[in-house]
Amino acid sequence: MVVAAGDAILVSPAGAGRDPEVHGRNADVFDVTRGTRRTHLTFGHGVHHCLGAPLARMEAVVALEALFRRFPGLRLAEPEQPLAPLPSFLSNGHLRLPVLLHA
Repeated sequence: MVVAAGDAILVSPAGAGRDPEVHGRNADVFDVTRGTRRTHLTFGHGVHHCLGAPLARMEAVVALEALFRRFPGLRLAEPEQPLAPLPSFLSNGHLRLPVLLHA
């Protein structure tokens, strides 16, 4: 593919980390135990690495620990149902995440 001078291009960060040649056949599946989980571009790379990355990681740890401590029985309300993806090319997520707080 040739991109001519002046052509508009769009790079979607939502595609990062989904290369099956790097992350395996199930690269589209969220898996926190994946062997390549540390080889991603979530916070950028090199001089473009996000300055807020350590804070974001700490916030996630603190928030999730507090959530599971407060609701130790937290479970998916519909575990057999696939989660509908958020229709966005800017972020990954789901339209809804039904949970039971006291399962």
